[in-house]
Amino acid sequence: MISLAAAALLAVAPVVSPAVVHAADTTSTTTTLNSNAENPVITYNGKKYDSNQDITAAIANSSFSRVPLKGSSTFIQDVKNAFSATESSTDNSKVNIVVYTGDLYTNIAGKYPVRVLATNKAGKSTALTFQVIVGNQGANATYAVAKPQVRGNVTLYTIRDGKVIHNSYGSYVLDGGTTVATFGTVEINGISYTRLNGPDSDLFIETKSVDGTYPESATNEDGQAKTVTKTLMHTAIAYNSDGHSTGKKYYAYRQLTLSAVKKNIKGSMYYNVQGTGDYIKVGNIDGTKRTLTRNAYIYATSKRRADRTLLRKGYTITTYGGSYKFKNGKRYYRIEGATSTNKRYVKVVNFK
Repeated sequence: MISLAAAALLAVAPVVSPAVVHAADTTSTTTTLNSNAENPVITYNGKKYDSNQDITAAIANSSFSRVPLKGSSTFIQDVKNAFSATESSTDNSKVNIVVYTGDLYTNIAGKYPVRVLATNKAGKSTALTFQVIVGNQGANATYAVAKPQVRGNVTLYTIRDGKVIHNSYGSYVLDGGTTVATFGTVEINGISYTRLNGPDSDLFIETKSVDGTYPESATNEDGQAKTVTKTLMHTAIAYNSDGHSTGKKYYAYRQLTLSAVKKNIKGSMYYNVQGTGDYIKVGNIDGTKRTLTRNAYIYATSKRRADRTLLRKGYTITTYGGSYKFKNGKRYYRIEGATSTNKRYVKVVNFK
């Protein structure tokens, strides 16, 4: 983790050109997703939520979706002002909104999760999570996940006048697993370094930390296998360690305990399902980032849209697994935010 006084530096950047807009409508009706009468209901932009879910696509055109480097103290209040909550779907008594920004670091350009939480008097909670972009990356930025080198951290370097200053930011290190914006590489004394924060920045990390070549241990210091629990987003075929199908299927939306370190089998990346010899392709769990080549609506079925959201050309969204062929003969990808009761699909043709 970066040991910065991040909470005091949070900020909201000026509103940018939206990636997501809502098509005009003449009604004021809203839809409660994944209804649970006992949960608090959080409202954002006219839509009601009473179950935990990711709403990154929904907030993409908000004033708080982008945060400048260094930031300011207005971010948390701006998020609070955008959300409201009530006790439940049957009780409209107000509930406080809490904004968690512990994983948001405004000194490093990248993508970070923020969580909005409401808890009612019965102790029930609803949490909404979304990604915000830190820094004004522009067209030259490439996003990459920083992998840990020592004890979960990635060391930062300053490079000036062709000289590498090791950890010149004092004790600042980057949390392993952070999605950072990168701006090309330089090589000094046979070691490749990747630039962070902007094309003119002097802040770097070693390239092997973001290009997948840095070896990651599959076990903890006590020798136990590293595991992670994730939701399977697309029904998946199980494979053995040689990459051959076992004939077994794992069905979508179930929680799986997986090996934290992915395994490369014949050029494809897999997670091992802990306690079994089964391997599942990463794309069915973590998904694949795809960029829209045309404007697109989100569908629940071949005939019905999931909501009024319009995704703009150039917007990047996560899709899961292979495409589905609907009754109308067209193919669709399942996208981020989908649940067993909240179907979300985008036509494949919109990505071509």
